[in-house]
Amino acid sequence: MKISQKLYVRVAISIALIAVLVSLATSTVSYFSGLDEKKATNYMLVRQLAQTLEKTAAISAYLSDRELGQEIVNGLLSNDLVKGVSLTGEANMVIAQGDINNQAERISIKLMHPFIADSQVGSLNLYPDDQYIQQQAQQSTQKEVLLMLLHSIVIAFFVSLMVHRRLAQPIQSLTDSFASIDPSAPQTMRMLTLKQGARDEIGKLAIGINSLMHELHLTISNERELREKTQALEAKFRLIFEQASAGICLLNEDNKITTFNPAFAGYFTITGKDDMATLDFPLLLNNVEKLEELLSEIRKEDGLTQITLDIECTVGATTKWMHCLFAKLTDQRNNQRDEQGCLIEVILHDVTERAEREFQTRFEADHDPLTHLLNRRAGEKKLHKALFDSMKSKHHLVLMMIDLDKFKPVNDTFGHEAGDKVLIEIARRIKSRFCLSTDICIRWGGDEFVVARQIDHFDQNLSAIQAEGMLQDILVPIKISEYEQCEIGASIGIVIGPNDGKVLHELMVNADNTMYQVKEKGRGHVAFFNKKKTISAT
Repeated sequence: MKISQKLYVRVAISIALIAVLVSLATSTVSYFSGLDEKKATNYMLVRQLAQTLEKTAAISAYLSDRELGQEIVNGLLSNDLVKGVSLTGEANMVIAQGDINNQAERISIKLMHPFIADSQVGSLNLYPDDQYIQQQAQQSTQKEVLLMLLHSIVIAFFVSLMVHRRLAQPIQSLTDSFASIDPSAPQTMRMLTLKQGARDEIGKLAIGINSLMHELHLTISNERELREKTQALEAKFRLIFEQASAGICLLNEDNKITTFNPAFAGYFTITGKDDMATLDFPLLLNNVEKLEELLSEIRKEDGLTQITLDIECTVGATTKWMHCLFAKLTDQRNNQRDEQGCLIEVILHDVTERAEREFQTRFEADHDPLTHLLNRRAGEKKLHKALFDSMKSKHHLVLMMIDLDKFKPVNDTFGHEAGDKVLIEIARRIKSRFCLSTDICIRWGGDEFVVARQIDHFDQNLSAIQAEGMLQDILVPIKISEYEQCEIGASIGIVIGPNDGKVLHELMVNADNTMYQVKEKGRGHVAFFNKKKTISAT
């Protein structure tokens, strides 16, 4: 540290400079004013000296006593302040001695008659030594100025010492104490101490600083402890996040994946590749539009904070089922982070095996184990719903009751195994004529089948052609072994809901009756239900 940067040195120099400048200004004014005063004083002394000898000089002038006059003149000239004297009196007495040429500075005293008032008998003229007076005045004034300067310097010195002791030194002590403090090391934050105690402003400042440092020390210690705990928790959560078996990711307001763990990446990374196909989350799963609507609904609905569902996805050539939990992350602080938007956390598990088991279980519960068509229980539920929807939308439900002809001889002749093959083949031919995703195909029981289709407008000729085509498919011989085959037929009764029945039981009874009427009339035909008579289409 440079000496000029020390506070007490700068304060002392400043006080000394101010004192010297003030002293010089004061001395200059005092010098010129004192010089005139000294000159005036000396001239006054010369006048007073002349007045002291006025009466004696008056007697000398009245008596024309030259000897006495000479003594007076000599006495006056012996004074250094006088350089010339002239004395005049009666009988033309004139005594002059010294330099009497400077009439401008002459001091003249009138000598009056000792006995007659207002009668002048002569004059006494003194000529001051102006050079001597000037010199004396200068010397005297210079001494006073020097004393004043010395006095100012001494005062400045002692004031500097007091300022250093009472102000600069305590402040320097505070500065040195501060220099030893490291905010990153709370143990260095020691309390500040001052010798003069706490009664003055600096002491009070030290007390305030100590109080502030105490609070700061507590704050830093608490913050460090909190930071260490936070770091420990962050490490634990990071470990959980990275090693979790469930896939976890965060979605921003644009449904883009901002963060994901290794398990999530493993679910959606194709074997042989390092990265996922996209970070647009809906594109990773099937049914993109429905998923985007769901995410938008979660963000908009205040009461809807989370939702779970199973979603199908395709990764490469593999189809998977994911059980997804969508949770809206809300900010519990007073100030919302609008710039970050609403985040959604997604936690998902691969439930493909479970979903396949559920599908298989549901399929087995709803389908005939032999033909894989809907069984009667599941078929009835679908028929109820289809009839209700048709009535609600004012459409039609075409329902066909199919009963195989000459099926019992197949079982009797070739055995039940051959009968099962026939049923399986007939079911396959029925499914080839209808769409399983929109139409209803049921094994009603034994060798009876029910097929139903919803249509906007009923066309009897078109329905008859479709039924006849199915009859022709059924008539095609069925191979039951390497060397044997059999031929069977079918009878079909057709009803139209809700025209032929507004409830399923009524519709099924009418379909069953119509089918049996076909059997009674020779089998192998198609008939539409009519309340008055049965209409056949061949």
